[in-house]
Amino acid sequence: MTSLRVLKLSTALTSIVAIGVAAPAWAQSASDAPAELSDQSDAPKVDIVVTGVRGSVEAAATKKKNSKQIVDSVVSEDVGKLPDNNVPEALSRVTGVQIDRERGQGQNVTIRGLDQVQTTLNGNNTNLGSGRSMSLADIPAELLKQVDVYKTRSADQVEGGIAGTVNVELRRPFDLKKGLTVAGSLRGSYDDQSEKVSPYGSLLIADRFETGIGEIGFLLNGSWTKTNYRENYIDSESPTKTVVDGNTIVIPYRAQYGIEQGNVKRPSLNAVLQWKPSDKLDFVLEGGYIGSREKRSVERLYVQDMPYIGTGNYSDIVLQPDGRTVRSLTISNPNGINAGIDSLYRSLHTNLYTTNFEAHWHSEKLQINTGIQYNWSNEGYYFVESILRPQGLTSASVDFASDIYSKGAPLITFNGVDVNDLSSYGVDRFQDNLGGSKNKEFAAQTDLTLQLSDTSLLRSLQVGGRYNQRRTSNYYGYRDGLPRINGQRASLSLFPGYDTASLVGPDIGGSSAQWYRIPGSVVLSHIDDVRAFIQQYDPNSAERFASIDPPSDQGSTFRSNEKNFAAYAQLAYGFDMGTIPVDGLVGVRYTNTWGTSHSFGYRPGTPANGNQQIIEEAEGSGNYADILPSASAIIHFTPKAQLRLSYTTNVQRPSFNSTRPFFSLNTTANPPIVYAGNPELKAQRERAFDVSAEYYFGRGGQISFAGYYKKATGFLLYSREQASAAQMAAYGINVADYGAAFGYIEQERNAGDGTFIGLEGTVQTFFDFLPGVLSNFGVSLNASHILKARVEYDDEESFPGEFDSPNTSKWTANATLFYDTPSFSARVAYNYRSSYRSGFWLDGQGDDRALYSPYYGATDRLDAAVNYTPVSFMTLSLEASNILGSDVFRYHGSQNLLPLGVRTLARTVQGSVRFRF
Repeated sequence: MTSLRVLKLSTALTSIVAIGVAAPAWAQSASDAPAELSDQSDAPKVDIVVTGVRGSVEAAATKKKNSKQIVDSVVSEDVGKLPDNNVPEALSRVTGVQIDRERGQGQNVTIRGLDQVQTTLNGNNTNLGSGRSMSLADIPAELLKQVDVYKTRSADQVEGGIAGTVNVELRRPFDLKKGLTVAGSLRGSYDDQSEKVSPYGSLLIADRFETGIGEIGFLLNGSWTKTNYRENYIDSESPTKTVVDGNTIVIPYRAQYGIEQGNVKRPSLNAVLQWKPSDKLDFVLEGGYIGSREKRSVERLYVQDMPYIGTGNYSDIVLQPDGRTVRSLTISNPNGINAGIDSLYRSLHTNLYTTNFEAHWHSEKLQINTGIQYNWSNEGYYFVESILRPQGLTSASVDFASDIYSKGAPLITFNGVDVNDLSSYGVDRFQDNLGGSKNKEFAAQTDLTLQLSDTSLLRSLQVGGRYNQRRTSNYYGYRDGLPRINGQRASLSLFPGYDTASLVGPDIGGSSAQWYRIPGSVVLSHIDDVRAFIQQYDPNSAERFASIDPPSDQGSTFRSNEKNFAAYAQLAYGFDMGTIPVDGLVGVRYTNTWGTSHSFGYRPGTPANGNQQIIEEAEGSGNYADILPSASAIIHFTPKAQLRLSYTTNVQRPSFNSTRPFFSLNTTANPPIVYAGNPELKAQRERAFDVSAEYYFGRGGQISFAGYYKKATGFLLYSREQASAAQMAAYGINVADYGAAFGYIEQERNAGDGTFIGLEGTVQTFFDFLPGVLSNFGVSLNASHILKARVEYDDEESFPGEFDSPNTSKWTANATLFYDTPSFSARVAYNYRSSYRSGFWLDGQGDDRALYSPYYGATDRLDAAVNYTPVSFMTLSLEASNILGSDVFRYHGSQNLLPLGVRTLARTVQGSVRFRF
């Protein structure tokens, strides 16, 4: 079925749903409230304090019904009580949203199969470091009022994020009742893998009162959380073609056991002052801080370079049923193999500071809104890595599909050595890296809305403009050392912290693997002694380890300056189609973005300079101008039944890192390879058609069915492609000097068009019509099915599904059962996500990497919570997550050509107390 026919089918189905529930006509007048990220709601502006599960569900349904756009929301059940522990976990319950879970919590968010998500804070575009979004996982649930997922965009919204927009709304004093409000929470969460308790705490103090100069409100809301985590994994990666005894076979590049554990501390603070001197004028001044401090250790036992063993030998090869994929083998090399123990310790931090001033004036006919924001942020990391190897390790055996896990996972055996003999360990390599980015961002916007009529075709006209400037920079430095004594690896007994070495191993199924490592935290605390150790036993690296920080890798260092101006106009309209009211928006946004970026390029030296590498500064620039029309209509069949139609356009600029004018050369490869940034990258542009039929009933009840068609251009793909002699010459490379006729350039590129088509459905209600205690029950069901998610890459499709979009599950579903009374409530929630491809690689050499793309298997999750309110000012809660103990299974290729491995996820149980006065 063609894309157009699918869209027509979904439109027809939604129309049938809407018409089927139609009853007498209902007239409605539109009243639009503009903002940088407005919902253009017709709902009256009244003070609402949402409490309980029922109140949360009802508020979210009301938001969706009254919005001029297609939006789904998660509303806090009470002050300091989001239904889940962080924003991504809460969003996993929203129709069409998919998330990944790592390190004990939800992390990455995709909307309708796309991961280019824009993030806003109280409606204002907000970014962290050199990225184009903020980290949703770092926003504490305790600070939130609600989270909105905008699936369509109107002209007054800032462009960006072709997947959609996630708006995080923090509390303000005028959201609360008049008078003093004090609320807080204390929570402890235990998980069965770290076997530790994670503490959480929050406190809100707010007051709202009348004065001689008008109504004033202030709010101070703070939170501190610490999340402990541990996850075990066994996996393999990057199956690669190689030739053995004249036969072409495919061997994974690496296999490993691993443990990832640590903790994340997240302090946050939000302060708000609101002043309403009259019914026509009000002001908002707010500032906030959201931060994170993470200590993360990764312990691995690995074997790698298996397709490239040089003078070594393969033996005991067993193939999968396809006759080319290796199931198991033994590799041997008398000179040693690339295998051992890898211990890595990271210290990471993020700091996001936000300020916002708003002024709102309105009369009966005119509204003027002005906002000014200044944000600054930084993120950074430092990590140390120690790679150890038992002396005499010359052979290893790997069964990539062993039964140590029920669905298959690698089993690694080091032959001829005992990894439990600490005295045999030598230090193969040590390295440390230091990196980070900074951002300073200013934005100002003003819009004016003129009310034209309550009854004519044109109801209101909104015009506005916005100016934004960002200054970003990125730093990266690294160094490594190879400590040797008489050509042999230095004994681990000489390494600082040797006396703290202990055994570790993953707690997975049938795995009994254990190995020694020195804890990364100990290595970090002895870093001065480690630097002295490298200086002594690796004189070639002594200079690089003389400084406290690693020297800069200038090619990964850049600074960028970006400016943007946008202007928009938007008409709200309304008319009667017979006896059926119709209203909506028609608008256009003009946006122009321009800027420069500075980095460094590395060229090979010449005999004239002693063949020393040449480092030179490079500059790139870009300019993107777009006109973005949008239109929407809502057909009100009854006060309860409506049909939405929407056409939107959007543009998303490439990342600062991708467009930096960097390049470096690998001249030891044959043909030679250039690694480069790409200042010539084009922006991604999107056109989307949406239709949504909705029926609302009771308190929070709704039945809705939606379809969408997205067409986007300029998708980004990091790949290696063959380059002509002329293309290589632009980087200072004469391929003839290397006996080659061409080379390769590895960089991010614009791929072809992308097409995304999907259907969504939601049913939710409380059973108010049932007698007695049964009326307190409620249910919410939703599902999303992506019919097509495909990106046309600049290559021929060599097998069905090669161009399927990464990170896109065809099916997601949620089922939630509620019970809610003023003193007791409960929730049981089930989430399902079907399998999806997590990566894609084109190397220009026909290595079949795409055929062996990594896939995540289907995942499900069962969570539950109960809340008890013994007195009006206190609520006790008990919650459990991942009750079924679901793990994450991965495999190579859509047909599961070879198991990739497994990562275990913890079960958690938590108790909390919330209070409010």
